Amino acid sequence: MTQPSAHQEQFLNAIRNRDSAAASLLLEQHPEIARADVWCACSVGEPDFVAAALAAEPGLAVAPRAQDGWPPLLYACASLKGDAARCAELLLDHGADPNSHVLWDENDPASRLPALYFACVSGNAPLVRLLLDRGAEPNDGESIYHAAELNQRECLEILAAKGADLSGRHSHWGNTPLYFLAGYQEADSNRATATLGMGWLLEHSADPNVTSTPGDETPLHRVAASGSGLAVAELLLAHGAEVDRPRADGKAAYGLAVRSGNTSVADLLRERGADTSGTAPVDELLGACMRGDATVARELAGRHPELVVGLTAEERQTFALAAREGRQESVRLMAELGFDFLWEGPWHGTPLHHAAWFGNPAMVRLLLDLGAPVNVRDGQFGSSPLAWAAHGSSNCRKADDDYVAVVEMLLAAGADRETSINRWGEPPESMAAPSVAALFGGPLPPLR
Repeated sequence: MTQPSAHQEQFLNAIRNRDSAAASLLLEQHPEIARADVWCACSVGEPDFVAAALAAEPGLAVAPRAQDGWPPLLYACASLKGDAARCAELLLDHGADPNSHVLWDENDPASRLPALYFACVSGNAPLVRLLLDRGAEPNDGESIYHAAELNQRECLEILAAKGADLSGRHSHWGNTPLYFLAGYQEADSNRATATLGMGWLLEHSADPNVTSTPGDETPLHRVAASGSGLAVAELLLAHGAEVDRPRADGKAAYGLAVRSGNTSVADLLRERGADTSGTAPVDELLGACMRGDATVARELAGRHPELVVGLTAEERQTFALAAREGRQESVRLMAELGFDFLWEGPWHGTPLHHAAWFGNPAMVRLLLDLGAPVNVRDGQFGSSPLAWAAHGSSNCRKADDDYVAVVEMLLAAGADRETSINRWGEPPESMAAPSVAALFGGPLPPLR
């Protein structure tokens, strides 16, 4: 088999990363890619080529691609155009497994991203139906979650009809679809779409009181603790979320809303009859910090000097949450009160990691001025804020100028390349938008 061209590699890499703009541009400039091999043909939905290739070599139906390990079925399910469903049907007829998958984390055999997941995120309803009819597992821990995340309603209807569990806690990930969607923040670009998907789940009888995580949290707990989400809280309450249901640690949504400075949700819960007697001084302190209320925060810290040093791991996450949400006064106040710049947030990463991910130059500058360390690896991905900025430039939001400014600030502050390389050995430029990647040793080759 001939070696793939550089353009083929770029194209298939764009397909794997769901970068439809880059993939379409390459295909427009190099139409021969569509029929270069069976993996490319599946990626553009060329069933005639796939049929001919399988007639000549039936084993291609299950052959993982040497360069990335993806079998043709995954490329068909991630396809951006053409008759991907017919390509998939041909592959299945020749022995492809409808539960074919790749690992999201190569060190975790349970972190499967199956064919059905790729079909759902592509919004390819005929392909979703085909896979389920051929034996794909609907409760794979991914498909219902991400179909709802992207509000792929036709896919959701098919998944539900084929037995997808809209309410249950997944055995491996430990969360429900509603809890997963409740993790979206106001600043997240897909928040509105994810909320629509949550609405669909609730309208189809998903139970908002099924708990997730070892802490037995409901989606309402998560929304209250996030510092945002009034519309989502109202949606959950309208569909039967219990106002005073406690987590495993006894905390209810009202106390969590107070400590996150989530005044609008706290007010809503109070209006709906929430018990307000369970808040503690630490809740009031954290809430004052998140609101940027220096007078109240200083008074509480002075009266209870043990509070800051005694914060739990979860309570310490508030510092990163404030940076993530761009709350400059809150970050200044927390730094003044002795919050540690190494404390990680709910998704790991220090405050500087989160500010870099969102491409927030003002927050990055503030954190650097306050003394936040630059070359620190986060606890999950093992990479520095520099890498988070690079990854955010292509996956968080489209704001090249902001991300370029952030990366330049971090480099000027002493960010080094070694610490930016994650635990899978991926360098920052491999995850970045082209304008940001160009800052790491020169521009990438043009797409031509």
